[in-house]
Amino acid sequence: MPKSHMKKISSILVAFNILFVSETFAHNSSSIERYVYTQLHRGNTDIALNFLKQLDNLGNLEGITLLGMVYLEGYTQIKDARLANYYFSKAAALEFAPAIKALADSYMAGDGVELNETIAFQLYEKAAKLGYGPAQFNTGIMLKNGEGIPVSLERAYQMLDLAAHNPDLEEMSQDAAHYRDQIKARIK
Repeated sequence: MPKSHMKKISSILVAFNILFVSETFAHNSSSIERYVYTQLHRGNTDIALNFLKQLDNLGNLEGITLLGMVYLEGYTQIKDARLANYYFSKAAALEFAPAIKALADSYMAGDGVELNETIAFQLYEKAAKLGYGPAQFNTGIMLKNGEGIPVSLERAYQMLDLAAHNPDLEEMSQDAAHYRDQIKARIK
């Protein structure tokens, strides 16, 4: 597959994930996410940042990951993908699947790190093995398309089947089932 085509697929995958993350925060958000995003949308950036930094000091993995998201998305005056990846790495080192996936997204898009689909895949797969639905979906798509790794329709099918049955994915599970069924038709 030509490099330009792979970059386009990677960009689409990252954009899809950003939309999914936004939807997840809106519908399935924890009290920490709701509080932070409410403060940010009200323009209370300092309050949100101070709260997240306190959670970081307490070792709260969700807070650390959200702090990374705040820097990645530019909710502060400083949009800093490298700093975001620092926080993602910190939580990922403690096996927090959403942080592992966020770090994988950075490698997939080249946000604050050199674009590396192989590392992205390894991270998605790690988060997928921890049961994280969005990472199961991404792992399956990468295996299906051969992004940074050889195509493996059997493994793609398995991952997309897990994603299709993952209750945390809601509407995205339908997309996973659709891709899974496409693969099933190809491997018969």
